[in-house]
Amino acid sequence: MKKGKSIFVCSECGYQSIKLLGKCPNCGSWNSFIEEYYTVPVSAVKEIVEPTKFSEIETEEIDRIKTGIGEFDRVLGGGIVKKSFILIAGEPGIGKSTLLLSVSGKLSRNKYKVLYISGEESLTQIKMRGKRIGIDSENIYLLTSSDINSIKNAIEKINPQFIIVDSIQTVYNPEIPTIPGSVTQIRENAIFFMKYTKNNNCSTFLVGHITKEGIIAGPKILEHMVDAVVYFEGELRTNLRILRCLKNRFGSTNEIGVFSMEEDGLKEIPDASKIFIQDIEKSTTGLTIYPALEGTRTILVEIESLVTPTYYGIPKRTVSGLDYNRISLIIAVLEKKLKFNFNTYDVYVNVGGGLKINEVGSDLAVAISCISSLKDLLPLKKCVYIGEIGLTGEIRGVENINLRLKECERLGIEKAIIPEKNKNDVSVKNIKIYPVKFLIDAVKISLNL
Repeated sequence: MKKGKSIFVCSECGYQSIKLLGKCPNCGSWNSFIEEYYTVPVSAVKEIVEPTKFSEIETEEIDRIKTGIGEFDRVLGGGIVKKSFILIAGEPGIGKSTLLLSVSGKLSRNKYKVLYISGEESLTQIKMRGKRIGIDSENIYLLTSSDINSIKNAIEKINPQFIIVDSIQTVYNPEIPTIPGSVTQIRENAIFFMKYTKNNNCSTFLVGHITKEGIIAGPKILEHMVDAVVYFEGELRTNLRILRCLKNRFGSTNEIGVFSMEEDGLKEIPDASKIFIQDIEKSTTGLTIYPALEGTRTILVEIESLVTPTYYGIPKRTVSGLDYNRISLIIAVLEKKLKFNFNTYDVYVNVGGGLKINEVGSDLAVAISCISSLKDLLPLKKCVYIGEIGLTGEIRGVENINLRLKECERLGIEKAIIPEKNKNDVSVKNIKIYPVKFLIDAVKISLNL
């Protein structure tokens, strides 16, 4: 290895500086800078690659391998693409290792050879977890080592079709003069796995740690190198787990997978709406139903609001599962256009079940929920609310309205308040449709105000 000049790198976000800093100007972390040396492999300097004409390149159809875990395959776009390089991140204890060990078990039963590399657990720990979730296969090879040289030797000896690295932050190269988990170590070792994956008939999964801010630890280049970035998320105090794809070169990034963490491992939940909706027959103050669209799947979720008098000078706004700024905008429209007073009330808004919604189509459900709690009035029973709220109080159209309503119809929803612009796109027969143009119209229909 050739040693270059030293540089200081933030261990949290990868920000680089020519001098030591106490606080990172990028992520705000204190005492996170580590002195590192740029190291360049000699072989990389001598490598010469000739360009190829675009017209001479032969293309291949994408060949996907089904794991047998439907929710996992859905998120990846229908299965694992051969020679794909995938990063799976999530909070400690959320179930990343359990998920990938389950995937290893499914693949090994289909006669695929899997090398499971762990730098954090012993062979006994992995074996105990495997027995608990029902794995018993001769095609899974375990390696508990962090040394990249030992890993290279095992890969060369076994020649696996799937490699799982748990985690990339623990892998280190003794030739690089930095500690394991440093930016340089992560970058150089990830480059090795990427090159091996692309040059051999192999697919690789990297497990990545996240920082306290929820972003993947290490250099940002790690996310750029991989073909897919998958987040495994959920509340640790509940059994619900959500698998969400943020980047996918071979499929959609809108799909999610829903799991339940049980004693014998992760269980798929193909009909997720029944998990997020507690009682569709009951109408409750401050609670509305919204059909959220996650890729090709519609999931009915409950929007909960609690509006209570404040005992402080500044009213409190607490939001979980929705965009905080979007909730502030909706409350501002309710105050300005509909003359509802929230100035002396604390407002708490939550998405039931711990799901996160990024759609503006949930605006109407949030608004009706807040007004219902403020006035202590029951919203319509068995009704869903769909629509984006504009700053002038109008209700704007949303995408895939018919796909949402078909799922509502299947689950027994009887009424739907939707934007007027979407009324011609509706083909369901068993749901009474209330098309509205302005927010005030939806409030009158739902709460008789």
